[in-house]
Amino acid sequence: MIKFSEIPIKLLQEAKPFIVTIETKNGEKYRGKLKSVEENMNIFLNNVIWQEKNGKTRKCDSIFLRGNCVKIIILPEILKEVPILNSIS
Repeated sequence: MIKFSEIPIKLLQEAKPFIVTIETKNGEKYRGKLKSVEENMNIFLNNVIWQEKNGKTRKCDSIFLRGNCVKIIILPEILKEVPILNSIS
C-alpha cells in the first residue's frame, strides 16, 4: 500500500507523457510536456511556453524548475482515472 505522503510524486510520475501547467511562487507560469520529476519536486519540462509576471510569453525547448519554487501544478483531467487515486480511502 502506498503511503499518503508518496501520492503527489507518484501522481506526477503518471503525468510524464502529458502537458502540465506550473505556477511558481513568483507568479510565472510554465506549460509544457512533463519530462521528469524528482522526489524533491524538481521538474523538467519540454516544449515550454513560459509566461512572465508581466504577461509576456516566451517559448523554450526545455526548462528545469526547482521544487521549492513551485506553487501549484495543474494536471490533465485524464489523471483522475489513475489507479493510485482509487487506492485512497
